[in-house]
Amino acid sequence: MSESAEPSPRPPFLYWLCWGAILLLAALFRVVPIRSGLPYSDYIDEGHVLHQTIDAINRRSLDVKWYGLPALPAYTAGAALLLYSPFYRHFHGHGFQRDLPREYDLPTSSLDYDFIAPVELIVAGRVATACLSIASVILAGIIATRLGNRPAGLLAMLLTAICPALVTRASIVIVDTFAAFFVLLVLYFSERILSSPIESAWKNVGLAGLAAGLAFASKYPAAVAGIAVITSILLLHVSWSHRFRLLAFAAAGFVSGIFIGGPMTFLQPRKVWHDILANVKAYDWIPWRQSYFAQATSMSELGWPLLLISCAGLVLMLRQGRTRGVALGWILFGATVIGLFAGKSFQPFRNLLPLVSPLCIAAAIAFVSLIGWARRRLHRWLRGGVAILLIAGSVGSLGFASFQHVRQRMAHRDSRVQAVDWLQQHVGKRQRVLAIKELAVLPSEWRRIQAEITVVPLSEAAPLVHGGPFDYLVTGELDQGTPGDPWQASREAWADQIASLKILATFGSVPTPIPLNLWRTNDERLVIYAIRQ
Repeated sequence: MSESAEPSPRPPFLYWLCWGAILLLAALFRVVPIRSGLPYSDYIDEGHVLHQTIDAINRRSLDVKWYGLPALPAYTAGAALLLYSPFYRHFHGHGFQRDLPREYDLPTSSLDYDFIAPVELIVAGRVATACLSIASVILAGIIATRLGNRPAGLLAMLLTAICPALVTRASIVIVDTFAAFFVLLVLYFSERILSSPIESAWKNVGLAGLAAGLAFASKYPAAVAGIAVITSILLLHVSWSHRFRLLAFAAAGFVSGIFIGGPMTFLQPRKVWHDILANVKAYDWIPWRQSYFAQATSMSELGWPLLLISCAGLVLMLRQGRTRGVALGWILFGATVIGLFAGKSFQPFRNLLPLVSPLCIAAAIAFVSLIGWARRRLHRWLRGGVAILLIAGSVGSLGFASFQHVRQRMAHRDSRVQAVDWLQQHVGKRQRVLAIKELAVLPSEWRRIQAEITVVPLSEAAPLVHGGPFDYLVTGELDQGTPGDPWQASREAWADQIASLKILATFGSVPTPIPLNLWRTNDERLVIYAIRQ
């Protein structure tokens, strides 16, 4: 960028007003949906992370037992819950540890996947994730300001604040939002390596390596952000011996970051490596309908306008000597990430989430350059108006898509909550309800019903339907499973037992899997039958 693009020493009041408004918008998009779906998780990966937290707290150890996903997000959720613990004790009269799922005879609490308690644990994990997502918005603004100017910084903040790909994953417990933040931190220090005096290189290199290690401890493939650090070091105008020393110092920072965020990587390397390989193999058989490119061009993630303008921004950065090294590091990092995941059958867009904030920054630089170009030509008001409309259209479409997602998520209620609400209204104190354990309804939810509730596994329920003293039955539509699985006979016998019963109410649409270690979704199909007319 030109010298005139350098930020002035004293930002005007209007700048800070816009900065605060954008930050407030980012916080609203991320904080308002935090209680959605409670007391159940409403995204599958929440259980993966929070059961790690539960196992670590129950055993009072940093060992989370399962390392298919790194442990840093689980540690962070646990730390957030510990910070809240005095308030929990005040409101509940006891510590939160008493309400954690506790099965000493089982290797991990995740064998009962939907049993995540207390609900404050889910909230704590979501709050921690939202805080990192908000921090990413601020960091994107700082990087864009350093690469361009204050308008670019504000635009980068705005795009990062409202981008649907980031908003939809900002208030759920998911490792990708953690990885996206630490990758952005790596890119920030990588830029400082190139733009700061050479005397500061050691500090920035060490911090960049540390951030890359924390990115690895958030999501293993995110460690490839270190490519941007390596690129910055190699582009420094110093001797090769100095470069090698800096690379070694970055590696030391990287190892330190891993040890801080995921110490079991070194303390139990065989266990960690075994779980990583098992998790990779488990994903290999999962089908996926859309490619990464199709998802990226969807307005529910990035959309064509943001994708195209961000590519233009990267080209502009490559053309400017001051930003060329940064852009080169970003492109090499992005190409490596895409190369890691592109050949897999399972292609959820969240795998590419660390690329989104840099794309928002590049788009902001392109938009500001577009405005500058419009002002330097004839009919500048007309050209400027067209440029403003283009920016407003892009921002408006992104913001609307994010608003729609937040609104829909907040409006949806877990089908299990709806079923318990129905029972609350229609079942009397002296009546008895038989419920199937495989529905994974939380004990705290059953306690909302005044009637006597008996929860049994499906294998024990059949003789109780017609031979027990029950008035109602709460069960689900069981999934079909796979041919020859061990539960096929149980499904058929159960269908015969309840065929003659009258259906009183139904909720949800997703069939229930019999194994308890599978997520039920937040739209599990529940059916309430009358046993006695």
